[in-house]
Amino acid sequence: MASSEVQTFYDAGTEVGKAGIWDPETGNYYYVDILKMILHVLHVPTLKRTDYNVGTMVGAMALSKNGKGLVMAVEDGFGFWDLKEHKFRLLASPYGVNTGWRMNDGACDSKGRFWAGRLFKTDETKPGEVYRLETDGVTAKLMIEDICCTNGVLWSPDNKRLYISDSTVKKIFLWDFDEESGTPTNRRVFLDTGEEFEGKPDGANIDSEGYLWVCFFDGNKLVRFTPEAKVDQIIVLPVKRPTQPVWYGESLDELLVTTAYLHVDKNEFPQSGDVLWLQTDAKGHLRAKYQFDA
Repeated sequence: MASSEVQTFYDAGTEVGKAGIWDPETGNYYYVDILKMILHVLHVPTLKRTDYNVGTMVGAMALSKNGKGLVMAVEDGFGFWDLKEHKFRLLASPYGVNTGWRMNDGACDSKGRFWAGRLFKTDETKPGEVYRLETDGVTAKLMIEDICCTNGVLWSPDNKRLYISDSTVKKIFLWDFDEESGTPTNRRVFLDTGEEFEGKPDGANIDSEGYLWVCFFDGNKLVRFTPEAKVDQIIVLPVKRPTQPVWYGESLDELLVTTAYLHVDKNEFPQSGDVLWLQTDAKGHLRAKYQFDA
């Protein structure tokens, strides 16, 4: 697919856009600007956008099961944004507050438990951990160690595989996954992307066939990989720093891709910071919701 087939969906102007969620029930597309600490709510039918200062950096989000709010991976752990009251509150701080760490990417599993990995804000080579917020809205458990920069938290369609990228080491890791207990085992390298691609694996998504769609930050590409870690498709994007794809549209066969303009020459990449759109030949799924209305 050529870059000319990728279009600007919305001129978002994000320094570091991330955490996109498409909600067809409301027509809203939620995303954040991490460094600006802003939650953006774009009502797609009208293209009316409302912005909220969360007061903390947000790395990932998931809608709560009844749509009342958004569970968030934030600087001090896990929090909740009330969509009616427009207020944020902290739910759990598994590693303390004001520690120099922050949560980066994350997602909910099929049972509605919210996973996210912590990242040291000034040194992305420090080994971090992945935590899981239980559905009680209080308990956060340490699940995985030795991940420096967590990105692309995904489960296979049959929920038997867990994928997590470590952007620092440019590798995508794979675990066997027990859906009921939420236990990952048998960690191994799914793909060392540094051997073949410029940039580093950032946010990602997965389609109904179990193929991974991975954004390459500083690599201006969106790459589709087979479950056997083979390159299936390379899509050249008109931005240097794509950050995350999310499934969109009536048939969920379109993608919206957040991007970043941080440290990018906009004369060379004028669409940096936009939300991009592209049509695919695949079909995806809506993001799993958090199974607790905090």
